[in-house]
Amino acid sequence: MKVLKFYPTDLPVRNKKERVKVLDVLLKTKDKKYVHCEVNTSFDEATRVRNLCFFNSYYSEKVKRGKKYDTRSEFVHLDFNFIRKAKGNPKKVYQILNTETTKPYVKNYKIITINLATIKKECYHKNIQGEKENIHLVMLSANEKELMELSKQDELVKEFDEKMFVLNSDNTFTRTISEERDQELLMNARIEIAEEKAAKKRNIEIAKRMLQKTDDISYISEMTDLPKGKIRKLQKKLKIN
Repeated sequence: MKVLKFYPTDLPVRNKKERVKVLDVLLKTKDKKYVHCEVNTSFDEATRVRNLCFFNSYYSEKVKRGKKYDTRSEFVHLDFNFIRKAKGNPKKVYQILNTETTKPYVKNYKIITINLATIKKECYHKNIQGEKENIHLVMLSANEKELMELSKQDELVKEFDEKMFVLNSDNTFTRTISEERDQELLMNARIEIAEEKAAKKRNIEIAKRMLQKTDDISYISEMTDLPKGKIRKLQKKLKIN
């Protein structure tokens, strides 16, 4: 596996003892697979949109090089996150699919998310063997003490521990956008999402009151911007209650 490029970025530090870094890495495998790796401490919708924006930019840049579009190489966005309350399989795979046939729109575009919190919890509390199998995933979310203990079991973890020390001591980082601009975009996106949720909740309450006076689903949908299917479900629920 060959490392093509590093995209290091600094995240805001909340106190003088804390030093947080997020590192994006581009990898190329021998079988023509390009992997964009990213580690996120947040995984809300705004962060996912930002991640997708970066990955799509890279995908667009790579597939149109040369005399033809590249349909042979595989492009994978590998997104490591840490969601403590998440349930189910820690690994999830996403593609652009036809909702009826589930066939992918393109075959060489894939997003994989891995919840390190779930893997870490399973390894330390449920499955001792799992810790050995997933030790390289566990190390990504390990604190300094845990990383030191893990490094005694595996040479790669030991090397990772040593290089993390060097990385955390290095102040020479570059960004595609400034920290302030990045945080501004995230904050604005989160505000917009919150406003949309509030508006939807308000429209649902309006639709409920309108259903008490009329059964005209089309009219209520037009007034509240809610799908007709959603209004029918509200209507059934109101009749049941």
